[in-house]
Amino acid sequence: MTEKVLVLAGKTLDKVMPAIRLGRLRAEPTDLRRLDPGSCACRVEDVLSINLGPLAYFCDASESDPLHVAVSAPGLRRDLRGFEFSLFPEEFPAGTLMAISPNILVPSFPAYFMLKARDLDFEELLLLGMELCGTYAHDSYTRADGRCEFLVEPALEADDLRGYLEEATGIKGVNPAKTAASWILDNSYSPQETILALEQYLKPMRGGRGYPKPRLNPEIEVPREFRRLTARDTFKPDIYWEGMLDLEYDSAYHSDPAQVERDKARASDVQALGIPVIQATGLSLSTCERAELLGRQIGKALETGMGRPMTMRLRRLYAPELQERRDRLHLKLRRLSGLDGGRRAR
Repeated sequence: MTEKVLVLAGKTLDKVMPAIRLGRLRAEPTDLRRLDPGSCACRVEDVLSINLGPLAYFCDASESDPLHVAVSAPGLRRDLRGFEFSLFPEEFPAGTLMAISPNILVPSFPAYFMLKARDLDFEELLLLGMELCGTYAHDSYTRADGRCEFLVEPALEADDLRGYLEEATGIKGVNPAKTAASWILDNSYSPQETILALEQYLKPMRGGRGYPKPRLNPEIEVPREFRRLTARDTFKPDIYWEGMLDLEYDSAYHSDPAQVERDKARASDVQALGIPVIQATGLSLSTCERAELLGRQIGKALETGMGRPMTMRLRRLYAPELQERRDRLHLKLRRLSGLDGGRRAR
């Protein structure tokens, strides 16, 4: 690469990456595996030669709101008005960089997740990863009033994220990224589903209940021998423990009378297969006490399906220390997701 390039970084990415996710800004994958220090724009003349037009709507380059960019050698960081410099690895795995234009590069979503691991804690990374692997997307990672859009294509799959991080061994941020990525599930449809799943699935020392790993919104085929009992050949549970439980989250969308009837018919079909259905609502997430009650109901249903191993696991969860951890996790996930009206952190 002979032309100078800007590699966007830091807080600028928190504005640009949601725009890419939502299709408001186009970015194409590259096959780059090395960022030569000599290619990094870091001087005034370098910057002036690059068309910043594609970024004009999303970010500025001023003293009050500097453009955060990266260079691949420490000596290239400059005190340049309107810009703030950070360090990017000189060599990296394939699939690390995308191009907004020939001269403006951004990290791919797996690389962005890894870079954010330098600043975010475990729970913040979990929520970011679940969103990137889910079908919902906030239009801002920095504002409390960021809107959430639904039925959005996932930015990546959890296995692909974990595979990328394995190749990125040695890069700053990769170890905490790996720890969080090991718990990320694909295909969450909303922040509420994300919270519900994580609170059941995380290990107790992380504030979860240590229940078996669920699947989110899978398409399940009705066995042929049961098709006389159901009105459909497939069903799609929100949070599903194979053959043991269908946990449904009923949002405001489900209050429509016609949708209520469809939900009831669907629940009857699932129960005809011998699978219990538990309904959760916003009220189920409103307080620690409500979340605990729901968790115990889920545990009881899983105990029926798993027997003694689950019985012993449930008894250990009554320890006061673990209850306190669950309360702290619940409050933190609500706050970080903006469900209590607080600032959403990213």
